[in-house]
This record gives sequence, structure tokens and C-alpha cells, in this order.
Amino acid sequence: MITEDPYPTRALPEDTPVLRRCRLGIALDSERFSAALVDGEGTVLASTEQASPVAAATEVLPVALRHIMAQAGPRGITLDHIDRVLLAVSEVDGLAGLPGSNPNWRRWPGQLGPVAVIRLGRATTALPPLAGWPPDLHAALSVAETCVGGGARMDGSDFEPLDAAGLVAFAREIAGKVSAVAVSSVFAPVMPSHELAAAGLLRAELGDSVPIVLSHEVGGMGLLERENATVLQAALLRRAWGAAHRLRRSLVDAGLPEAEPFLARNDGSVMTVDYALTRSLLMHGATWAAGARGAALLAGESEALVAFTTADGTPTAVCAVTCGTATPSEGPTTIAGVPTGLRTVAMVPTDPPVGGAPGPDVERLAEAVDRAKSGPKDLPLLVIGPGAEKLVDALPGTLPGTTLVCCPPRADSAAAVGVAVAPVSGEATRIFTLSSPHGDEIRVKVREQARAAAVHAGADPHLAEVTSVDESMVAYVGTPTVRVRVRAEGPPRSAWRPSYQRT
Repeated sequence: MITEDPYPTRALPEDTPVLRRCRLGIALDSERFSAALVDGEGTVLASTEQASPVAAATEVLPVALRHIMAQAGPRGITLDHIDRVLLAVSEVDGLAGLPGSNPNWRRWPGQLGPVAVIRLGRATTALPPLAGWPPDLHAALSVAETCVGGGARMDGSDFEPLDAAGLVAFAREIAGKVSAVAVSSVFAPVMPSHELAAAGLLRAELGDSVPIVLSHEVGGMGLLERENATVLQAALLRRAWGAAHRLRRSLVDAGLPEAEPFLARNDGSVMTVDYALTRSLLMHGATWAAGARGAALLAGESEALVAFTTADGTPTAVCAVTCGTATPSEGPTTIAGVPTGLRTVAMVPTDPPVGGAPGPDVERLAEAVDRAKSGPKDLPLLVIGPGAEKLVDALPGTLPGTTLVCCPPRADSAAAVGVAVAPVSGEATRIFTLSSPHGDEIRVKVREQARAAAVHAGADPHLAEVTSVDESMVAYVGTPTVRVRVRAEGPPRSAWRPSYQRT
């Protein structure tokens, strides 16, 4: 049976000339930026690294483009060749500034929140929503919180019946008072049906103008950490929308109206701007992840250690690379003083411990290298960033635990190269009992869900495929239970139809 392709591509006229498609990667970190132009084969055509007085991607774009085209223009590359622009920003700055990351977070009045918080799971109120939040952040972001019946068990069955009447009553209470609603449910990543049903009820009462952020889309298995991330994400929506609008407009102004923008995320992959609007917290630590990917690619090393530097050659942190991507952290990530379920890059800072003596750069770097390693095997240390060459020149040679210390080619622009070549990814997780007669069916379904998640994030639907399957036993449960986590990846989609045009 022949069915219609659910992801059709745009057909070009036969007389359309075939252009050499290129990706422009830009990485922003504090007061500097790097940029790189990469073709479809992964060849770096041009790169630059510069100081920047501003941290906004919209203001850096024309400057980066000018430097890149000065190198690529003589090789026959024009703006028409650039069909994707991929950006990596650190600490969620640029797209959606993060409150509470420093004492001046109040400089965003009117751009954050107000948010209403709903938890589906009335039996979980021993720790109510936003328990443990800094009081000033809690007061600034949340209008109201409630717990109503709902949620799932670990095997996907209902934890409690969904309290539709309670949701409707709460929606009428907050109507006109909030800019977004955050909904979290017990074991929503396993079975999100109650969150989806709650979103439908809330939209019927509040209208489509109030976005509903669902925790199963934010990610994380632990209820409290996932709930915290969902609330922070909902509070950032207003700022994210404004930044997304400015980014698209800046592409038009720079002569790239047909180029689709993508944003780096903390696992070393990228996502479309539309996808990032409700998931901008995934950008936390994205520049580190992009730098690690770029370093591994430029050095031709799939397993290594990566050291990051400042312009004066000072090492700032070290991370490990496995299979070409940065190793993620194991525990929860704290943002704005709030623990979240986000998994960011496992960075080991070279700063001395609180109360400790600063010590020389070599000593601090050697200690960070030792802590970043996950095993006894010696690994190459790849030094990147604006001060990479200065640091390597200052080192006495190899460090304990390393096979060599080197700067890969274009080390100063490694983060820009990393984001330019990054794939789009998607993940799906399911939990089921080992004795379940539907185990094989669930395994197949979770693979399909991971691929669908990658396509939803912006992967080419014809090239997205499963790249890893992790199956493990769940600890501390009476019945033998299996957790299956599947990851799918694909190159960023092409043949994008831009909906934004400057008027």
C-alpha cells in the first residue's frame, strides 16, 4: 500500500542551479565569539574568533558574517550558499536570559513570568510545588500553585484519576493573571496522557494565548527536578519569544532570509528555534558541549579530554569526550538556586576550592584533568578557546594522565565548528516490568518515539535514525523493572520554508 509521505520535501524547479550548501556556526561566550563556515561534507571553509562588546546573537551575527565572508568570498562562496545558521550561547544568555544566575537578575522586570504551577498527583504533597526555591525567585515567578488528582505509575497505569473539575476551577482562578502555565505529572515521561489531557482542559478555559508547558517535554525522571525545570522554562517564554523574533529579523537584515536558524543544546546537538521556545533551558551549557564536539572533530579523536581557555591563556575547565561528544553530568543541575533534571556537560572547573590557595595554572589544570577522567586510561588533552596556544606554550609538556597536550586546528573556533556540524537529536524513555508480555512491542515503540522526537526538533525526517539504545534495570523496586532510553539523530532539515519576512 502506498501512503503519502508525512514529511514531504520541497521540490525545486529543474532549472534551479545546485548550490554548495553551507552551514554557518556561531558560538558566544561571555565577551567573545567565534564563527565557522562548514560545507555539507564537514569541511571548514572559514573561521574567526573575535572579542565582542555585546553578547546578543543578533548583534554579533553581522560582524561574524563580515569576517567569514572576507575569507570565503574569494573561494566563490556567497550568502546564497548558507542555508542554515546554528548558534551556541552559554548559560541560556542571548535567547532567554536566566534569572538568579547573578545578583542582578532583577534587571529583567516584566520579562519573566508570571506563571501558574499545576502538579498532577494529589498524594505527592509532602513536598509541595516549588518547595526549597529561593523565596525571592518564588515570589517573582509564581502566581499560584495547586496539586490535583492525576499522574501515572511506573508501569504507565493511572496513579490517580485525572481531576478535570479541579483543573477547570484552578484555570478560572488564574485567568487573566498569568503569562504561562507549568504542568507536571507523576511519571509523565513514561505516560504523558494526563498532562496532555490537562493541557486541553486548560486551553479551553484560558485560550490559546496562554502557553502550557508540559514536564514530559522538558525531560527528567524525578518529579521535583522535572517540575522545577518546567516552571523555569514557563517563566522564560516571554523573553524567548522576543529573542526569537529578533533573531529571525536579524537574519533577514543580514541577507540570509532563506537560512533557517538552529540553536545548540546541552548534549552537543541542535534544535530549531520554534522547538527551543518551550525548551530554552536545554541551552544551558550548550557552548561547552559545542566546544567539546568541535575539538574532537578537529583533532580526529573520539575519546579525549578538552580544556577550555580564556584569551590570556588561563584554563577555566576540563571535560571528557566519549564517542565524539561531551560526557554528561550524572546528578541534577542547579539553575538559579533550583535543582533541575537537566543533564549538562560534566565540567570540572580549574578554580581553586573555596578557601584554597590559587596555585599555578599547571597545577590546577592537572588536578582538573585527573577529576575529569572516568577511568585509568591516559587520554589526549585538547586545548581550545582564544588562549589555547598560549596555554600549550606555557605547559612543560604532557600532564599526568594524558598521552599528549595539543591545540587542534582552528582551536580558537572549536565551539563554532562544533555547532556547525552538530546533528539534531531526540530521546524517548519507557519503563516496564521485565515480565511484561508487551516488552518487545514497547521497545519498538520507544525507538519510533525517539526518531519522532528528533524530527520534531528539526532533524531531516528521511535521515533521522536511532543511534543508541540503553537498557538497564531500575533499582530499589520490588518487581524486576527495565528502563529503556533511546536516542535518535539526524542532520538538520533542509528545504525549510521561512514564514518570517521583514516588512
